[in-house]
Amino acid sequence: MTDWPVLLLIMEGIPFLAFVYYLDHKKKMYLLERGVVDRVGEEPLEVRLERRLSCGLFLSLAGASLVFSPNLARFAGIETFLSFELLVMGIVVLSSGLAMLLGYGIMRGRKVYSSEGMLEFK
Repeated sequence: MTDWPVLLLIMEGIPFLAFVYYLDHKKKMYLLERGVVDRVGEEPLEVRLERRLSCGLFLSLAGASLVFSPNLARFAGIETFLSFELLVMGIVVLSSGLAMLLGYGIMRGRKVYSSEGMLEFK
């Protein structure tokens, strides 16, 4: 049997995190429409890259562990099985981690101030 607290934490935690990011985005857009630009809260590119890398690695490893942990537990003698819900949640978390790592690679590879456009790579 799958642990229900873990399933509930994942099923409720990811939408709540998305809602928090949505509210933060709406606040930034509202301030931008009003002409109030918060330059103090901006982070340098290195800090954003480091945060994106660490979050991407964490999500990728967490998604992989959700998918592969029942198989590893069988080797330890614990009777478990991979349910469909756990598989879907693991794939979603793994995919979001890989997307963050891909974003890290794109942000790290492009020039910050380029006259040719945003798609210019070093």
